Amino acid sequence: MKSFLLKSVLVLVLISFTSCSSDDDTTDNSAEVNQVVGEWQMYRTENLEAVIDQWTGTEWTYVDQWFKNVWEDSEILITFNNDGTFTEFYATVETANGTWEKLEDGRYSYNYILEVDNTNEVLVGTRLITVHCDNTFSVITEGDDRNVAYYRTRNTTECSDLITYNLE
Repeated sequence: MKSFLLKSVLVLVLISFTSCSSDDDTTDNSAEVNQVVGEWQMYRTENLEAVIDQWTGTEWTYVDQWFKNVWEDSEILITFNNDGTFTEFYATVETANGTWEKLEDGRYSYNYILEVDNTNEVLVGTRLITVHCDNTFSVITEGDDRNVAYYRTRNTTECSDLITYNLE
């Protein structure tokens, strides 16, 4: 009887260890949560522009100045899909599409798919996304720190207190 109880306890312990390791493996292999998947609405842009400063008597001098545009109900939308693709819209009209990926530094990047006969320079270049919170991110074009676009998930309020804007 002692032998039977000992073997039963041993079998139960082995089953519980097997169950735990199986659960742990499932957690380790679960799909990564990508913070950009979903529908996003542009709510703000900031642009650094060279503006006329003063006349020197022979020429105008220029200084850089930040400008901002803010929209409450923007129709500029972007949808990131789980399969690594995205689509941009103006209202319900598709305006562009491409692919995105998560970078090693935790940011995301995306690139437009350009047709050979359509080489719109505005769509050239890798866009870099910095996530500020669960519903807000900013976008710059790689190598261009003079233009920033801000997006939030639709029908939410952005987390402005976590963002350092160039212009308040």
